[in-house]
Amino acid sequence: MSKAKWLLMFLLALTLAVPASAVELTLGGFPSYMRTRARFISNATYISALSNSDAQALGFNDNDDNIFFADTTLRLTPQLVLSDAVTIRAQIGVFDNNIWGGNTQEFFGGRSTVINSSISFSDRFRGAILVGPDAIDDPGFFDIRMLHADIVLPHNLGFLRIGRQPFDWGIGILANGGWDPYSDLGFVLDRFLYLKSFAAGSGSLTFVFVSDILAGGNSVVNGGGTGYDGGAVALIFNNPNIMGTNFTLGGYVFPYIHQDNLCLDSVGITCPSGVGNTGVDAERYTLFSGLLDVKTDLWRLVGEFQAWQGELNIDGVGDIDVDLSWLWAARAEVYPGWPLKIVAAEFGWAQGNDSTELGDNNPAVSGNGSGLIFNPAYNIDNLLFKNMIPTIYQQEGSVINAYYARLWGTVKVVDSISFTPQVLVAWNQQTDNVEVNGIFGSGTTIDSVDSYLGTEVEGTITWHIHPGVSFDLIGGVIFTGSGLDQLLTAQAADVLAKNDIDGRTNYDETPWTVQGRLMIFIDQFFK
Repeated sequence: MSKAKWLLMFLLALTLAVPASAVELTLGGFPSYMRTRARFISNATYISALSNSDAQALGFNDNDDNIFFADTTLRLTPQLVLSDAVTIRAQIGVFDNNIWGGNTQEFFGGRSTVINSSISFSDRFRGAILVGPDAIDDPGFFDIRMLHADIVLPHNLGFLRIGRQPFDWGIGILANGGWDPYSDLGFVLDRFLYLKSFAAGSGSLTFVFVSDILAGGNSVVNGGGTGYDGGAVALIFNNPNIMGTNFTLGGYVFPYIHQDNLCLDSVGITCPSGVGNTGVDAERYTLFSGLLDVKTDLWRLVGEFQAWQGELNIDGVGDIDVDLSWLWAARAEVYPGWPLKIVAAEFGWAQGNDSTELGDNNPAVSGNGSGLIFNPAYNIDNLLFKNMIPTIYQQEGSVINAYYARLWGTVKVVDSISFTPQVLVAWNQQTDNVEVNGIFGSGTTIDSVDSYLGTEVEGTITWHIHPGVSFDLIGGVIFTGSGLDQLLTAQAADVLAKNDIDGRTNYDETPWTVQGRLMIFIDQFFK
């Protein structure tokens, strides 16, 4: 609890350093909330592709792939308002996805079958004690996730934000701080940010400059390690009334980013086959993005793309150039009014790679043949892209080597109850030389995999119990396609081979999940 002590001393010192009338300590800036979830996931990992005897040889009771656990997140977002021009904001994770117990043999303590680095463990509330090679000793109490100062400069000179802060852009497919109550993971940056807006006809043009230190696993692309960028700029044009729409057009470019240990096996960040513990360094790379957002009171069209290219240094190989890698998503929303709150359609694309050979221009730096993936905090579904695909590739993310189309809407049943159905259809983007990471070490390459992954049908019933308190009941089922069957079968075969087990594999199951989620939005109780 030393972090708590130092933060409290820091806030106390600030409070005593200025007149009491100038200080206001409140919850604000970002949402404060408590989230408790109970999740049941069935047939969603490679274990279902094993025989009973092979599963037992790996240390499981059998090949019944049933995972159940409950976890809680408590985040507080205090802000210290020193004046109209200066505010200090923080986001503090008191609990960070602490698991209280459940049927977890196939989850943690046995084999890591779902990827989520923020999940931690505790037996403080009579939950199961989780043990084994993948168990984490630190229960994850009290993490100062963000702490930054917001300063409005005098004489209309602009705005500064200095400190550890979220990086959000567009709809959040890559740049996503993960600070909203429904997200896991995401990343923040140690950043200096300057912002200034100028009049541009009937609209405005906003200039943004940032400079970042990359540390603690936070990066503007996937992976861990440490590094820096040489400065980045963004331009955002907004006109609130172009042909009756609110029109926004923006773009940013990071011209030079350097990052050491983009992957490093020794710290659990998956490297390509054949790479040693010194891993992969990004000698330099360029990251750029574009955004278009057009909306009215009745509808919205929004699209975003992200792309990067550069030069990597790979242990045992040397310097190689990385060709352009990109991802994008576009969405259309309609707001019909009661009882339909929203109807929306979205299409997204995360580029794969035609080769996993280290000597080629496009190395499989993350073991899945892609240089960029959707941010793990991007909320797209609760089973395929949040659990199954990250588990197969053993990499945290949402959309990895895939493209998808989804349709959803929210209908009010009564004032306090709403229902949100969703249909998602997904395909593999790269179908040749796909590398599937097994649970132990680097993975096996599949010469060819079918494109069609499957169709997921999901439904969420939301009950607004009280202002600031809601409960979600979420159900989802995936009708698997041949591509998903092949990936899970290959992962099961890879695990058996790495454990010197001569067994058979076949995946022929229907993955499904049921989840309950209680949300308490603390800020609403302080209004």
